[in-house]
Amino acid sequence: MKIIKFLIIMAALLLVGSAGFIGGGFMWYQEMSQPPSDRKDCRIFVESGSNTRQIAQILKENRVISSAFLFRLYIRFLAVDQRLRPGSYFFAAGESLENVIYKLLQGTLKTVPVTIPEGTTNRQVAAILESAGICNSSDFLEACGDPQLIGRVFSTWDLIPASEGLLFPDTYYFNRPTPAAKAAERMLRLTRFQTETIFKELQTGISIYEACILSSIVEKEAAKKDERPLIASVFYNRLKNSIRLESCATVIYAHGYHKDRLLYEDLKIDSPFNTYLYAGLPPTPISNFGADSMRAVAHPAKTDYLYFVSDGRKGHRFSTNLQEHNRNANQFFEERRRKTND
Repeated sequence: MKIIKFLIIMAALLLVGSAGFIGGGFMWYQEMSQPPSDRKDCRIFVESGSNTRQIAQILKENRVISSAFLFRLYIRFLAVDQRLRPGSYFFAAGESLENVIYKLLQGTLKTVPVTIPEGTTNRQVAAILESAGICNSSDFLEACGDPQLIGRVFSTWDLIPASEGLLFPDTYYFNRPTPAAKAAERMLRLTRFQTETIFKELQTGISIYEACILSSIVEKEAAKKDERPLIASVFYNRLKNSIRLESCATVIYAHGYHKDRLLYEDLKIDSPFNTYLYAGLPPTPISNFGADSMRAVAHPAKTDYLYFVSDGRKGHRFSTNLQEHNRNANQFFEERRRKTND
């Protein structure tokens, strides 16, 4: 009887607590959605590359919203915080919060969609932007290398030696043209948002920046999404056992140009990015990595694998010891020779 009485009391408390939470949330929304009492018709301009904090501050200064903080919280809850677009906007005194957000999602400036693929380098990103007429590639690379910009965006991180690999792959909408610094900052800030979201509970014993480096290697090594956690596990196991990563992708980056096939001579290049020669992670990411590679690094598969080799079909064969790995490698080379002769 005592147990039943206890359970009834706990259920009642939970019900009251839930009602209070819902009621409090409703009151919070009501307060936030009410425009300032002294609000008037106004026109504002949101520049290309403005982040949500800057947009919220503009709205607050022009008395369009009551609280910049609550506005940012609300649009993040709606999952549209990365979708607000630049433009010139007119807001009437009695305009609803929903309509304000709707206008900001539509934008008024003619923008150009620019897709940055996963696995690109910063130099390749710069070339894509220049070909789309967004900004000069040299100016963009100079902006990416600006220590003040990097320090401002990643202010809570440890020292970052370079911005290589920190331009998040996505489809962006830019004005034509857009200042190079604004384009660079927008991409860097999206990377910070994604890393601090996905790596929020990183429990693998490495820093966020080290996780970025490893994500970039996984990005270049994996062609299949479902193999990324396996490839991440291989690199974690090698790091744990003080075995050099021996990633071909890092060697290709060290050479500075793409090679379809690496020769043994290529593996001898003296570069800190050559993980066949140097232990541990390379000094910076080797590519701009996507969310799938980040999730693989944040949640690697639990395996004992130490090696992997191509299976010739965009996948890999994994192994736990060198003997098995050599057997898989010989099988791959034999199949490749057979295809070449055919």
